[in-house]
Amino acid sequence: MADREGTVPARDSGGSRTVRRAIVAMVLIGLGAFTVVGAATLFAAESIAKRTALAEAARSAQLMGNVIFKPAVPRLIRGDRAARAQLDEAVAARESEAGVVRVKVWNRQGVVLYSNEHHAIGMSFPLNDDVRKTIDGHASWADLSDLSDEENITEPHGDSRLVEVYVPLDLASGERLALEVYFTDDRVAAARDELMRTLVPFSILALLLLLVTQLPVSVQLLRRVSQADVERSRLLGKALTASERERRAIARDLHDGVVQDLAGAGYALEAVRAGLPPGTPAAAGGMLDRVSEVLRGAVGSLRTLMVDIYPPDLTGDGLPQAVELLAERLRREGIAVTTTVDVRAALGPDLAAAAYRCTRECVTNVLKHAEADRAWIDVTGGQERLLVVVTDDGKGPGTALGTPGHLGLQLIRDTASELGGEVTVTERADGGTEVRAVLPVPS
Repeated sequence: MADREGTVPARDSGGSRTVRRAIVAMVLIGLGAFTVVGAATLFAAESIAKRTALAEAARSAQLMGNVIFKPAVPRLIRGDRAARAQLDEAVAARESEAGVVRVKVWNRQGVVLYSNEHHAIGMSFPLNDDVRKTIDGHASWADLSDLSDEENITEPHGDSRLVEVYVPLDLASGERLALEVYFTDDRVAAARDELMRTLVPFSILALLLLLVTQLPVSVQLLRRVSQADVERSRLLGKALTASERERRAIARDLHDGVVQDLAGAGYALEAVRAGLPPGTPAAAGGMLDRVSEVLRGAVGSLRTLMVDIYPPDLTGDGLPQAVELLAERLRREGIAVTTTVDVRAALGPDLAAAAYRCTRECVTNVLKHAEADRAWIDVTGGQERLLVVVTDDGKGPGTALGTPGHLGLQLIRDTASELGGEVTVTERADGGTEVRAVLPVPS
């Protein structure tokens, strides 16, 4: 038997690729985290800025109500023109200082008692919920306005957003009014810009620092994992090589020892049978014939065992020869076999060995379980996939091969899955079983 060593390809390059892929994944995850944190920070900054600006606007409106409007509005209601001029002057001063755009004073009936837009004074509108809640309750209210209410006809619509504030205005007479003040949204923008200058850079820098700190440790761990994988592959290669040598030694001993001795004994018995003198009882000749047949069967079984222990080189023309040897096992049991081996791509040793193992397990199943009269073995493939199909006309997949947990089927499936392939077991339309293994051909 020809010598050949079992080898396992080195995985150093694969380990390096694994480390590179892991580093790229970490960088991509970091960029994704930057994006998420940045978006979340922008959202948080906008929300915080809005709350801060609205609270400040509410305080400013409350201050205006207590200091300016509460003393002057009773006189305004009595028709004091000086009171309206005083309010106009105070509001005008705050237009430039505090960003005040519009001021209104509402009573419970929805009448505008005062506005710095004079033609709105005396106009009546249905009270919206915010004004009603302010008059009925004690709480101030502030939000960004889109100026869509009916009473906003007097507001400058050139400003897309204004901060709208309602504060209760309790007069000495016991009447409660509502003070409505519109501010520009400059406060919101200023607060947002301030937070963007402080919160966003801090968050991004903190995340970046965390990534930079973890990256060297992660790379080191990945390299150790890769080195461990390479070492494991090296040890596995050594174990496979040792196993290959041991199996080769056993097959050689069988071939050069027991098989040769039995074959020689068979030839000797045939010579003895041919040299029997005339008149020898027929029973003696029949006994020699039966012994010779047993010896030939033993030699055939041992040759099959040698192929199972140490199959021939499966690259090149080795696979068709190995498939034919498997077919001979079926023929010796009286099963007619048709074999087709048509592989148009160069097969690597791993793929060729997988195809052989799948074929061998299927042939074993036909022998042990199928009770078949005919079998077909087809091994075909091109540049993309290798197809192994073993068919018989026996009892069908209800036999041991088709049952869950069957070792032979599991071996075939494990062999195929290791290479990214798949195995299916189906029943033929006219009886019998078809086992189909699809194995991808590496590019």
